[in-house]
Amino acid sequence: MHCTSFKSNHNLTFLCADTYQSKGINSLHFLPTCPVGEEAARVRSFQNANPSTLATLGSVEQNIFTPTLYNDPSLNVTAVASMFRRSPLCVASLGPLKDGDVIGAHEDTVELLQRIFPKQKVVASPRGTKNTDLLDGTYQGIQAYTTTEIPALHHLMESRGMDPNAVTFQVLEDVVSGSSAPQLGYSQMLFAANEALESTDRREAANAFLAATFDGWQYAIRNPDEAIEAVVEAQKMLKLDDESNDHWYDSLSFKREMLALTTNHVKETFVGDRLGVLSPNRWSKATEWLLQDKKDVDPLFGLDQTSLWTPPANLLNGNELAREALEDAKFSAMKFETTYGRKPSLAVITVGELARYEHSQRRVQLYSNPSNSWFTKTDVGKSNGFDVTEINLDETTTTTDSLLSEIYKIRDNVDGIQVMWPLPESIDSAKAYNAVPLDKDVDGIHYTGWGSKYPPVTPAGAWELMKAHNVDVQGKHVVVVGRSPIVGHPMAHMLREAGAMISVAHTGVDKDTFQGLVGQADVVVTCAGSPGCVQADWLKDGAEVVNIGTTFCEKADALLSDVEGDIESKAVRYSPVPGGVGPLSIPMLFRNVANAAWEQQSSSTDKWEQSPATLR
Repeated sequence: MHCTSFKSNHNLTFLCADTYQSKGINSLHFLPTCPVGEEAARVRSFQNANPSTLATLGSVEQNIFTPTLYNDPSLNVTAVASMFRRSPLCVASLGPLKDGDVIGAHEDTVELLQRIFPKQKVVASPRGTKNTDLLDGTYQGIQAYTTTEIPALHHLMESRGMDPNAVTFQVLEDVVSGSSAPQLGYSQMLFAANEALESTDRREAANAFLAATFDGWQYAIRNPDEAIEAVVEAQKMLKLDDESNDHWYDSLSFKREMLALTTNHVKETFVGDRLGVLSPNRWSKATEWLLQDKKDVDPLFGLDQTSLWTPPANLLNGNELAREALEDAKFSAMKFETTYGRKPSLAVITVGELARYEHSQRRVQLYSNPSNSWFTKTDVGKSNGFDVTEINLDETTTTTDSLLSEIYKIRDNVDGIQVMWPLPESIDSAKAYNAVPLDKDVDGIHYTGWGSKYPPVTPAGAWELMKAHNVDVQGKHVVVVGRSPIVGHPMAHMLREAGAMISVAHTGVDKDTFQGLVGQADVVVTCAGSPGCVQADWLKDGAEVVNIGTTFCEKADALLSDVEGDIESKAVRYSPVPGGVGPLSIPMLFRNVANAAWEQQSSSTDKWEQSPATLR
């Protein structure tokens, strides 16, 4: 199998391994780098000159690819996957940018940055000295990448005795103007000459290349230090180790930081069962923004619509749904701050060490990142426009009264309160949770009792997933496995309200009865957090399964679901683990916080009623 790839610097991690050969690619040729904007032309030129090559692929930003292809459709190339979901482009400065300030940018992005920063003057500037030019005052702002140049800028500032915290940076897609923000789409996007999509053998070659590429990224995510060694080897092999610039530091700490920031972007492309998936919705938004002055443009222009690299249709995947929900909450929070001069706020109160947090750091490393993980709520808030206060209390010294005191102290100063469950047995849980006002009950602890307007976040996420994938429960027999007050019980309530006939199975049900209930169910929703408590062969043929309960297994170094066995042999559709319900909990929480903030400003005539409508 013969593939040709146009090399990208971020694509180095796995070049030195035998990953591609393991996928059946025995001949892999890398073309030399080229000036930005010429990637598609180089791929087309090579494919034309070498028609027997099964697949020729390249890597480029969507904000370059889309206008280039629009201006020259004869390039005949198609976007098939991406390494980054979001552009890491930003503008760095040593203070707020003022009208008339000069921003130094790469020649190919001057026009783009001028559109985003109309009150500043954007000029072409040298790439190799950008950080030095900023610190020396040559420019008041510079184009930079959050994954490499910002960490390098911090190092350079430290070497000069400057405070690294003095630098600020605005990610381009976060620069809000009016009711909208730039939509740059995908970064390090992989595209193919159209021939790669035209026959079975060519498609197999292109698919194998993508599979090997993202296997390499998975390896880098799990084994960062070994991946760094591979990068160093690849840089030497490709003669990229002698580049002269001020935004690279030859130190292990810098490389670790850079790789972590990079893999955080890569993990954002995971959908269903694979990295690198392109969302038609996100692609369309970027196309419309990038070509907004063009008429009659198909929003899916340039995007593969032959399903070369998409997850199986039987997976109820939640990753992209979660990302869009968190982006909605973020935009609401930014609009709220613009309107009221403060950010929506959340207080999270935890008593003692929660057992389910034992492997939180590894879970973040493998499956998410600090900007969207349940285990890093302060970082999630910082990344998405919310103020988060985390209060961690000692289990051995905290009493019911002292916990109530903490709730009373904070509850008038925040928009939402989350008291983490479970509380120690020594604390009166009813008193503690009853101290949370209904209008601040963003975790929905009163949802099935006093009628909180905000649903519990994990059941809400599961319900959003079911609605998005048209899982019909009306008149169906649904078995909910688990009865906890924050997941199983409210989940059963939601499903009952939606017209389902509900059976709840739990530890008090004997195995034969439990198995019989599962075998009768049209839909099974597992909320136990007990791996293997449901065996796949118990399922009714054609059932649909929503996995909520998950457990991290240290020995397997993986997240396990409540269902054990060959689920595909029985279920017509099911939510994968990871990648199903789990990613939706944190967006639901922050959506509730945003809504609570707007509701508590009801005396104002300005209320959040703009798109996205899901926020109101």
